[in-house]
Amino acid sequence: MYNLERDVWLKIKENLRCFLDKDVYETYFEPINDVYKVENNEIYLLVDSVFIKNRIEKIYLSKMNLLLSKHLKDCSFVVVSRDEMSSPESNKNKLSFSKTNASGLNPNYTFSNFVVGDSNRFAHHIATLVADKLASVANPVYIFGDVGLGKTHLMQAIGNYISYSKPDLKTLYIRTQDFFTEYVKAGSKPGGYEVFSKHYDNVDVLLVDDVQFLESKDKTQIEFFKIFEKLSNEGKLIVLTSDRKASDLTNIMTRLTSRFEWGVSLDINKPDKTHRINILCAKLKQEGVDLDGFPKETLDFIASVCDSNIRELEGALKTFLFYCNVYDCDYSVENAKEALKNNISLNESTKDIFAPTQEIKKILDVVSTYFRINQDALLSSSRKREIVYARQLCFYILRNKYNLTFSKIGSIFNGKDHTTVMHGYQMFEREYNSSDEAKQNVENVLRKMGKNPNTI
Repeated sequence: MYNLERDVWLKIKENLRCFLDKDVYETYFEPINDVYKVENNEIYLLVDSVFIKNRIEKIYLSKMNLLLSKHLKDCSFVVVSRDEMSSPESNKNKLSFSKTNASGLNPNYTFSNFVVGDSNRFAHHIATLVADKLASVANPVYIFGDVGLGKTHLMQAIGNYISYSKPDLKTLYIRTQDFFTEYVKAGSKPGGYEVFSKHYDNVDVLLVDDVQFLESKDKTQIEFFKIFEKLSNEGKLIVLTSDRKASDLTNIMTRLTSRFEWGVSLDINKPDKTHRINILCAKLKQEGVDLDGFPKETLDFIASVCDSNIRELEGALKTFLFYCNVYDCDYSVENAKEALKNNISLNESTKDIFAPTQEIKKILDVVSTYFRINQDALLSSSRKREIVYARQLCFYILRNKYNLTFSKIGSIFNGKDHTTVMHGYQMFEREYNSSDEAKQNVENVLRKMGKNPNTI
């Protein structure tokens, strides 16, 4: 019935087979040989379980839709599980408290794939203790930090661990926005508030995401306070996340925010560069990419330009991998720059990493003038000491300020071999680290270029 859409899906499926790890492809995509239905420009694919559906939606759906857009514009894939399709029609009229499975948890958020670094080490340690010992460690557990740093992942890792190790306990995850929406819906039905309240009566572990959205919602705050008090008095574990510490929340009643601070507060900060690189490596393994074949300078580049949060970092990596797959190109820094040029917001310290041609020309002009040598000589293979020194200084700035690969720098200097450039860079780096004169020369050149010397 859906011949065109089926043919397109099979082409995309073949593309995924070439790109994905064999086990990933055989588990998630090989069984999908037909289109379930087409409705309102949405192509439905039927999978065997909610777990597979969640996995595809989280990791692969954006790639699938990008491929689809090349064949059928304004269309998108929708993944549904057999469990969802076979659910009784009567369930549609019930209050909906969870979106992913019986407890509302996303099975992809586990301790095993949570990458630990200095920014989250303490929070991770306490979270694992809480998952094992529950409220006896601390109650409530309040996890806070900026957007996209892994708060939800850590919270749901606690829930998933408890669901697996203590299946007799009822664990419930809910976003504060959904709590508010369901509370409002409850008010429109006879006895709705009573049904809403009873839903939490037998909960053993309550996970509430983004409690800052309780701000200015007075009636919802009162209901949440009653639920919080009841569960807390019964010794049930409560885990909360927020974008700021409890004392900084506004327009939330004090008796509620004070209770948020009863247990332990865990702060998650921005990951440093080493941590970001480790996160990228973990995601590459997850995507089935051979780390040995992935250039370290490309990892360094992506980690350098995506320093605000983990969500942006992971999104940039996925965009880059898909770009390389679609255009059949290698994992070079140059291709990363091209793939990401419209997808990330560069801060002041990293915006120069995308070194345009005019910036390279400016370096050569300033260095030639500063050292009073001919630019042709600077680009040549001359072994005169003053020319070699100036050339190596260029290597150092191009590498450290603009993050260019040694191969790219070599192409600027009339095709010099990347090993020659690397050697020259290392020679100057040693001098820079041991000589005040070398540091001063670099700073002077950067100032003459109109650049901040402290950003190198």
